[in-house]
Amino acid sequence: MAEKKTDETTKDVADAVHETTQVIAKSVMAAQERNLKFVQTTFTNALEVMKSQVEASRVLMHELEQQQEALQKLVPGMQTSMSMLRAPLSTYQKALEAVEKSTQQGLETFEKALKDFEKATQQPTRSEHTRRESQ
Repeated sequence: MAEKKTDETTKDVADAVHETTQVIAKSVMAAQERNLKFVQTTFTNALEVMKSQVEASRVLMHELEQQQEALQKLVPGMQTSMSMLRAPLSTYQKALEAVEKSTQQGLETFEKALKDFEKATQQPTRSEHTRRESQ
């Protein structure tokens, strides 16, 4: 009887271990399935984001190429405009330089005339000199 009880207890323990093992195995398998789905979803989402980024980069590159082409078309026109602006400015600059040179020469002439006038006013004239001598 003791042997029968021991066999029953051993069988009960074995059944309990077997049930526990099955529950653990089912739990592990369910966790693995969740992990697998998580990894698959993460990978799929990452792949979609990468595809989206590649497409956005492609569109951006196309827009940049169009802008570059537009700028290249504008450059000759801008150079022409700059040339048209430079011509009157260059003429104006030359005129200013000529006026500056003329003004400088006029100033020098005026200063010389002023010095000559000062000398003339400081020296008695001949008529004044002869008048002083006769007195």
